[in-house]
Amino acid sequence: MLMLKNFFVENFSKVKNSFKDKPYRNAFTVIVLFILINALKLSLYNYFLIPQATREVFVYKFWFTLLCSIIVFTIIFSFKSRYLFLIVMVAQGIYCFTNISYFLYYHSYLHFLQWISLFKEALISATHLANPKSMQLLVVFIDAPLALYIFFKYFKKDVKKFSLPLMKYTLLIASLVILLVVEINNYHAQKSIVQYMDDRYTGETEVVARYGTLVNSAVNIIKNNSETKLIGQLNYGRKQTNSDIVGAEKDPNKPFLNSKNPNFVIIQVESMDANIVRQKYKDSYIMPYLNSLTANSIYYPYTLSYHQGGGTSDTEFSVINSVEPLDSFPAIKLTSYGYPNSFVSKLAKASYDTMAFHGNVGTFYNRNIALSKMGFKKFFDIGSMHYEDEGWGAPDDKVFSFAYDKMIKAREPFVSYVITMTSHGPFESARNYYNNPLYDDIENEIVKNYFNSFSYVDESIKDYVTAVQKKFPNSYIIIYGDHTPNINSEDFAQASFIDGDKYFEFVPLFIITPDGQKHRENSEVASFLDISPTLLAASGIPYSVYSNGSNLLKNNINYLNIPLKGSSFDRAWLYNKISTYKFTEDEPLWKKYLPSFISSNLIEKHRK
Repeated sequence: MLMLKNFFVENFSKVKNSFKDKPYRNAFTVIVLFILINALKLSLYNYFLIPQATREVFVYKFWFTLLCSIIVFTIIFSFKSRYLFLIVMVAQGIYCFTNISYFLYYHSYLHFLQWISLFKEALISATHLANPKSMQLLVVFIDAPLALYIFFKYFKKDVKKFSLPLMKYTLLIASLVILLVVEINNYHAQKSIVQYMDDRYTGETEVVARYGTLVNSAVNIIKNNSETKLIGQLNYGRKQTNSDIVGAEKDPNKPFLNSKNPNFVIIQVESMDANIVRQKYKDSYIMPYLNSLTANSIYYPYTLSYHQGGGTSDTEFSVINSVEPLDSFPAIKLTSYGYPNSFVSKLAKASYDTMAFHGNVGTFYNRNIALSKMGFKKFFDIGSMHYEDEGWGAPDDKVFSFAYDKMIKAREPFVSYVITMTSHGPFESARNYYNNPLYDDIENEIVKNYFNSFSYVDESIKDYVTAVQKKFPNSYIIIYGDHTPNINSEDFAQASFIDGDKYFEFVPLFIITPDGQKHRENSEVASFLDISPTLLAASGIPYSVYSNGSNLLKNNINYLNIPLKGSSFDRAWLYNKISTYKFTEDEPLWKKYLPSFISSNLIEKHRK
C-alpha cells in the first residue's frame, strides 16, 4: 500500500510540475484540442457515409470516436516519435479520403479486401482523375493545422522530457471502462456489434453508424475470410429451362445448331445513363441515333444496374452470369470461381464462336482471366488490338472496327461482346479525337465533356450497328449502359435514387431483333439479370440456367422481382420511383452537418 501511495504521490507531483512548464502546457492544450477536432473529423466523415443519418447518430458517434481517439493518441504520443505520429495521420487521411470518394461514387462501403484486390485499378483511376470531387472531402483536412503544430512543437526535447504514466494509464483505463459499459448497455438493448454483424446488409449500416468503417471492415474480414464463403453468398435464383425443346440437355456435348441460330452482338457502354438517351441540348438530342432506337427496338428506358463491390466489372459479371455480384469484394476476381451459370459458356458448348473486346488493358479487373473462364474463346484488349492509348484506352470507333473485322472472319453463329471505354469519367478522352462545338458554351466542364463523349459514342455505335445489320441480318443486337456517371447538376441529373440504405442506378437497354420487333416499356424496369435468360431463349439451343431474371422477349408474363442487397423489389414500384424522381440540390453542408448545439437560426441572423 505504501508503494502504491508513493507511486501516486510521485506521479501526481510530476503532473503538477509538468503543467508549470509553459512549452509543455501549450503542447498539452493543443493536443487536447487536436484530439477533439480529430474526433469531430472522424465523426463527420462517418456521418457522410450514413444514409438518412440523424443528429442523434452523429452525437453518439462523436462521443464514441472521442473515447477511441483518446486511447489511440495516448498510446501514439507515449512513443514520443514524430514520424510515427506523421505515419498515423497520413494513413488516417488517405483512409478517410478514399472511403468518402468510394461512397460518393458507389454509395456503399469500402472494405479492406476491396482495398487490396482493387489497389491497381484505384491507382489507375486516380491517375486519370476519375475520382469524384466533393466539398465533403475537405473534412479530411480540418485537423491538419493542429497536426502540423504538434509535429513540429510537441516532439521537441523540452516537451518530450516529461513522462507521465499516471495520466496515461488513467486516460486509457477510464476510456476503456466507459466503452465497455456502453457496449454492455448496447448489447442489452439489442444494438451491439454482436447482433448487427449477423445481418449482412442492414446490419452493416448500423455497424458503420455506431462503430465506424474500420470496425465494419474487420467484421467483413471475419465473416468473409475465404473465397468459399464469398462464393456461397452468390444467389443464383430459380432454375429456368426451355422445356419446349425435345430432348433438351440429354447430350450436352452434341451441338444443337442450325442455320437459324442467331448471332448475338452485345455492346456494353461505359457510363451510359438512362437519361442521356433522351437528353437534349439546344433542341437537339445528345444521342440522336440511340434516341431513334427507342421507337425502333425493344426498349427498356430503365434497367437496374449492379454497381457494387467490383465497380464497373460487376456489369459483365451480373449480365453474363445472371447473378447479383458481391457487395464487399470484386466477384470477377474470385480466382477459384468457375462461372457455372455463364450464358456465354452455354453458347460456347453449343459450338457458338465467342469473342470479347475491350479498349482498356486486359489486366484491368483481371478481365483477361475472368472472361476466358466465362466462356469467351478469344479476348482482345488494347494491346492485342495493337492500338495506342488515346486519353484512357482506345477510341470506341476503332474497337468497333476491329470487332467487326473479327466477326467477318468468325464462324456463325457467334457472340461478340464489346465493352467500350471512351466515355469513362472524367469524360475527357473523346477530346483527343472528337469535339462537338454545340456544347462549347456549357460552363459545367464535367457535363460539357459528358455530352461531347456521348455525341461521339452515339456516332460510333450507329456506324457499327448499321454495318452489323447489313452484314449479319440474323443477329440480336443488345445495347446497354454499365452504370450512371455520378453527375447530378442543374445541367444534367443521372437516373438514380436512394431509398433507405439502398442506392438504385438505372441505365437504358435496347434489344434489336432480326425480325425488327418494337416495344417501349412504360410500366416496369428491367435488370441485368434478364439479359442471360433472354438471349438463351432466343438462341434456340437447349439450356438450363439459374436466374432471378426474366425473358424480356416474352409478353404478358409475370416478371420476377429484382434482388438487391438482401431485398427484393417490384419492377413497377421501381419504374414509378425513377420515372417520377426529380433531382434537387443538397442543402448547404453547414446546415446539414453541424452538430445540434449550433443554432441554424443564429447563423442566419449573422448572415443578414
